[in-house]
Amino acid sequence: MSIPNLISIGRIFLVPLFVVMYGRGNVMGAMGVLLLSAASDVLDGAIARRCNMETELGRALDPIADKLIQAAMMLCALSRSPSVWLLLGLHLLRELSLGAMSLYVLRVTGHVYGAKWYGKLCTLCIYTVMICALALPQVPNHMIDAGVLLCGILVAFCLCAYMINFQRILLRHNQSKEEAWSSRVSGKGL
Repeated sequence: MSIPNLISIGRIFLVPLFVVMYGRGNVMGAMGVLLLSAASDVLDGAIARRCNMETELGRALDPIADKLIQAAMMLCALSRSPSVWLLLGLHLLRELSLGAMSLYVLRVTGHVYGAKWYGKLCTLCIYTVMICALALPQVPNHMIDAGVLLCGILVAFCLCAYMINFQRILLRHNQSKEEAWSSRVSGKGL
């Protein structure tokens, strides 16, 4: 097991620690866990790229850890604003849909495809809004609701954009298979 993969697994284990700390009222400790999770997210990617340790497992584990911590933040933020239910529902819909599509693409192409810029932007927005909701009680609820709405729009956009991207990947894969088959057939005819 590579170091980046171990770091991603460690990030998954930080999720319940975050929830327990926040649930017990240790907001600063919970924010420290989020900071550690974010730093380890950057670290595992940097190590994987720099040390040529990128793996299919790592490409799968990294987003799982991200989505779990995001869902945990949303669950904790429900006490702050009921509008977070909408975001949590959209988040689950997106992740289940994209997870199923990712598995299908993996089965067809044999590859796990990484995050796109719009997914990273959505993640940044969710982190920002959820941290404001969880750690800054002085932020008015209508501002939290506006942030939740923005996150919801980005989540819906990401769902559509990733689905289109997966369709393109499948189309390119099928075209390359057809070209390879045509080359073999034409080569046998000579």
